[in-house]
Amino acid sequence: MIKMLLTDLDGTLTEDRGTYVVDIDAIRALRRAERAGIKVALVSGNSYPVLRGLHNYLGLTGGVVAENGCFVFYKGVTYRVCETLSRDIVSEFAKVFNLKESWQNEFRKSDFGFTPAELKDEMIKWAEDRGLVVQSSGYALHLSGKPGGKGAGVRKLLELAKVTKEETGAIGDSRTDVEMFREAGITAAVSNADPELKKVASISLKLKSGAGVMEFIEMLLS
Repeated sequence: MIKMLLTDLDGTLTEDRGTYVVDIDAIRALRRAERAGIKVALVSGNSYPVLRGLHNYLGLTGGVVAENGCFVFYKGVTYRVCETLSRDIVSEFAKVFNLKESWQNEFRKSDFGFTPAELKDEMIKWAEDRGLVVQSSGYALHLSGKPGGKGAGVRKLLELAKVTKEETGAIGDSRTDVEMFREAGITAAVSNADPELKKVASISLKLKSGAGVMEFIEMLLS
């Protein structure tokens, strides 16, 4: 029986990839899952304040994994999972590769966003030489302290919630969700997900983004 549902935000709970408009019917489906006894957690590269606010206002109880696994919130307590990055290193990365910083960087501590989202080999080497992690969600580049990646944050959340891998479901759209999928017993990629994610998903859904969330929750509750 699934007790925890992990869901990405951008491209998953939105109406489509490339838009920030949340799919209202997907949110209704999350509320249905909660009423049925499944805790819903938001797992995203977005900053902690954004996800923490959504978690409250959407009426969710499963917690938050923010900054691509670097911050975890559960039952009123926040935990830092990744190393803190200095503003100097963040500014240097943006300058060296001519990138624009995300407006959310003002509120970040460990995982910082940049656009354009194209990940290049020289960026990976630059990060590795400094003991850092860089990845692309398709929406933005993310530079973070180690361990970096959603997996570490999800493991911490499940430990806190006392939920096993077999009791966990996950849904997403991006290659950055691969690590999250490794921590869940049943996983679903929305129809417009990255090919890398579809390869590791238990289920490839017929519908895109928010509509796919509704499709997956119908499966879980049937």
